[in-house]
Amino acid sequence: MTSPAEPASGDAAPASHPATPARRLTDPLRELIALALLGANAVLLFVGLIRLLAPADYSTFYSRAGSGFFSFAGLEAAVLPVLAVLLATHVAPVAQRAKLIVQVALGEYAVAALLAALTLLIWTVDRLAKAEVLDAFLGLLTRAAWLAIFASGAFVVFRVWRALYFTPKPKPAPGVYGQPQPGWPQQPGQGGPQGWGPGQQGGWPSAGQQPGFPVAGQQAGYPSAGQPGGFPAPGQPGQPSPFAGQSGPHGQPTSPFAPAAPASGPPAPAPPGSAPPAS
Repeated sequence: MTSPAEPASGDAAPASHPATPARRLTDPLRELIALALLGANAVLLFVGLIRLLAPADYSTFYSRAGSGFFSFAGLEAAVLPVLAVLLATHVAPVAQRAKLIVQVALGEYAVAALLAALTLLIWTVDRLAKAEVLDAFLGLLTRAAWLAIFASGAFVVFRVWRALYFTPKPKPAPGVYGQPQPGWPQQPGQGGPQGWGPGQQGGWPSAGQQPGFPVAGQQAGYPSAGQPGGFPAPGQPGQPSPFAGQSGPHGQPTSPFAPAAPASGPPAPAPPGSAPPAS
C-alpha cells in the first residue's frame, strides 16, 4: 500500500521561473539605456545653465533665475539619474559599469543641487526686494515640493553608492601612551635603535663599544684605559708611568720636573798628618 502524497508546505521556496522572451531581448540594453538617461540629464543641465547666463532682451537675470530653478531641480533632473541607477543595480544581473553609472548620477545630483540652491536664493532676494511677499511665499512652497522630490532621488543614489561602492580610507593607529614615537629620543636604559641614550645603537658610542670612527690600528670606537691601543693606566706592571713620583733623600716624593741632585758631592778636606799635642 502506498501512502497518499503529502501536500506541499507553504514555506517552500518557489521555483525560479525562466526569463521571458522580452526579458532576453531588453536585458543586454539596460546598461546602454542607463548611460543614455545620464547623458540626457547632463545635456538638460547644460542647456539650463546656458539659459541662465545668456543675456536676453526680454528678461532679466532674476527672472531667468526663477525659471531656471526648474531646469536644475525639476522632473528630469530628479528622476532620470535615479532611474538609471535602478536599471543598473536593482535588476539581476548587475550591469558591468554599475559603479560608473552610480558615480556619474551622484555627480549630476551634486551639480544640480548647487545650481538650484543658487537660483532659488537669487529669485527669493529679488521678490523680497520688490515687496512681492505673496509671490515669494507661493514660489517658495512650489519650489520646496520640487526639492523634496529631488532630494528623494538623490538620497537613494547616495545610499547605493555609500553601501556598495564607497571605500573608506584606513585611519592610522593612535600611539600608545608610554611608547616613544619615531624621531624622539628615548630615556636612558630603554632599548631600541632610535634615540641617544646609553646602551643604544644610535648616538655617540661609549667606551668599549664598537660603533664610532675607527682609528688606524685600533678597533671601532674610542679605546678606554687598559684596552689594546689605548693609554696604559698608572700602576700597571710592565708599563711604568713617566709621571710616577720619585723619593727624595729624606723619603719625600719629589716632582718629576725638579732638577736632579748631583751623583757625587765635592770631597771633604783630609786631616793633617800630625796634629799639635793638646795642652
